[in-house]
Amino acid sequence: MKKSSFVLVIGLFLLSFCVFAQEEAPEAPMEEAPVESAAAVTAPNLGLVKGKVTDTATPRPNNLADAVITVKSGLIDEPVVASTDAAGNYEVSNLPPGEYVVAVEKPGYDESSDYVTVTPGGEAFHDVRLYKTDTLITYFWKTGPIRWPLLLCSVLGLTYIIERLVSLFKLRPRIKVEQLVSRITDALRNDNIMEAVSICEEAGGPLANVVKAGLLRYSQGMIEERPVSKQDISEAIDEASLLEIPQLERNLVVLSTVYQVSPLFGLLGTVSGMVKAFTAIALKGTGDPQLLAGGISEALLTTVIGLSIAIPVMIAYQYLISRVDRHVLEIQQVSTEIVNALVVGGGPSQSGE
Repeated sequence: MKKSSFVLVIGLFLLSFCVFAQEEAPEAPMEEAPVESAAAVTAPNLGLVKGKVTDTATPRPNNLADAVITVKSGLIDEPVVASTDAAGNYEVSNLPPGEYVVAVEKPGYDESSDYVTVTPGGEAFHDVRLYKTDTLITYFWKTGPIRWPLLLCSVLGLTYIIERLVSLFKLRPRIKVEQLVSRITDALRNDNIMEAVSICEEAGGPLANVVKAGLLRYSQGMIEERPVSKQDISEAIDEASLLEIPQLERNLVVLSTVYQVSPLFGLLGTVSGMVKAFTAIALKGTGDPQLLAGGISEALLTTVIGLSIAIPVMIAYQYLISRVDRHVLEIQQVSTEIVNALVVGGGPSQSGE
């Protein structure tokens, strides 16, 4: 009895040992389980950035294909570059969690750059609306109805600036003023009034024409054999000046009007643009920032364009006025000198007396 019990205990012990060994056998590969899943754990932690690229056209934005998407961050060795499809969609995947700079570029549009945060295993949605690059033409069309008066001012200003510069260049004497005065004075000292007249005709221009008028009045008195006073010569010079000086000042009033009116048109556009902006706020609230920004942009652009027209036209006007004043001063000085040579300085008039 004791022997059978001993055998039973030994048998149970062996059976228990075998069962325990079988249960412990699967535990060996469990130590390698973390090694197998290491690569599998990192893949779900990677995220992606996706979105759509459109423009700011109204009322329906256009999908922009072939826009270049550049994703940059210190978390990756090199920037990731992608492009949008025909529908304007893009996707950049396999990004470690963190903050990235997403830059969007397309020819003809301003570059857009913004920060996007990628979460572990998440999708970051980043839609982009690109603004077309503004040119002189687009700025012009953004100014509203006031664009036409501003365009007229710019055309008139440019046209008459060129016209006045060409006219003043043509009206200048073909002989330098100092040389002209010297030659006329020498001719008068030699009692040769007609030579002085010929010198004026050779020189041309308002100055020579005014001096010529004084010389001809003196010559007429000599032909009629009557004394010619200083007042007679001065009257002839003044009459010629009334004809010549307006040629120098012609169309300057147009430039003066342009540089004074252009800022006023700009101010009118500013007021109308602000009215448009505040009307949009009153009707629709502040829910449509693009409509509000459009009115404010129109207001600011008209002011900028009005001043951009007025400033160069005003500078050109002041320059042209200074040129005209210099010509008028030369006419007065040279005329006085010639009158003195004829009447006071012992010229032909005294010998005729």
